[in-house]
Amino acid sequence: MTDNRKKLIILMLSLFPFFVSAGGKKDVPPQETPAEYAERTLSENEGAAYPREAIDGEHSSFGEVWGFALQERAEEIDLDAPLTDIALFTATLNNYAELDAVPRRSSLSSFAGRVHLTFACDSRALVHFVLDKNLGFRKGFETSLAEAAADFDGLCIDMEYIPARDRENFLTFLRDMKKLIGGKILSVCVPARTRTISDDIFPYKTIGEIADRVIIMAYDEHWSTSSPGPVASYTWCANVTDYALTVIPKEKIVMGLPFYGRTWMEERHAGAWYFSGINRKMLENRVVAVERDEGGVAKINYTATVNVTGYFDDTYSLVKKCRLYEEKKINNISFWRLGQEDKLFWQWIKIK
Repeated sequence: MTDNRKKLIILMLSLFPFFVSAGGKKDVPPQETPAEYAERTLSENEGAAYPREAIDGEHSSFGEVWGFALQERAEEIDLDAPLTDIALFTATLNNYAELDAVPRRSSLSSFAGRVHLTFACDSRALVHFVLDKNLGFRKGFETSLAEAAADFDGLCIDMEYIPARDRENFLTFLRDMKKLIGGKILSVCVPARTRTISDDIFPYKTIGEIADRVIIMAYDEHWSTSSPGPVASYTWCANVTDYALTVIPKEKIVMGLPFYGRTWMEERHAGAWYFSGINRKMLENRVVAVERDEGGVAKINYTATVNVTGYFDDTYSLVKKCRLYEEKKINNISFWRLGQEDKLFWQWIKIK
């Protein structure tokens, strides 16, 4: 081999890494950021982080399709969705047991269906004050509520925090409101039941005799402080429906479905701790020293792995529940709440 040829081969070998690396940089796309990856995946899977399962069969049809909505999030409502009724959240009580925060009917002026004023209060003390006639608040409260409902098509009572001793007061309150609102629709939200409970604050049979619609909140089978599980499992929903049909007229039943999910952590790290508890946490996580702030307070840092379990309803599971209710001849359904839903779901629902 001549010296010139050797020099040419050496030159080519020295330049080879340059050509390879230059070509490689052109061919490898830039790495996605987490936000870009999420945006691309959601776009490819029509809003889901996972591949969609195929759904066979036809849509479900119902006479009434209700949706609960927050006035302050009215812009989240899909007005093209097949809805007959919207229950607008929420009138409540202020610290003086006066009706407060009444939603405006005009906030849903573009909705062609019926709109119901919803009343809710999460204070058992305030609820007791307005339900017990002996305390002097009841009549004024009922009058204010009836007047507030005048601009609406109906009144929805969602009182989930009723003291046990106010059971009868609650039932007489419902009777009073039915009279006061005249021909408007009185709907009452009740928790899910699979059997009759002695002295139940929400007796299905009695409420079914008073109200025009009984909205059964067939969700929160598992909740934030329970063990992990579905918000509304298929079998549980079937059992709730079967019981309701034995005590409430079928035409009054509105079966509620969830548009939300929950997550649970196996181990809790945030919270307030005894001295013994925080030291046990330190040892379990191999923390053997502390820092001190300017006031001498001990400070620690550690990294923990937390196992998270979640359950949620999407189009696939909601379609199964809707078909279950349709098979059981349920005519009315509702959803908590509008704006939280899988947007693909609405194509599987029709109004009769």
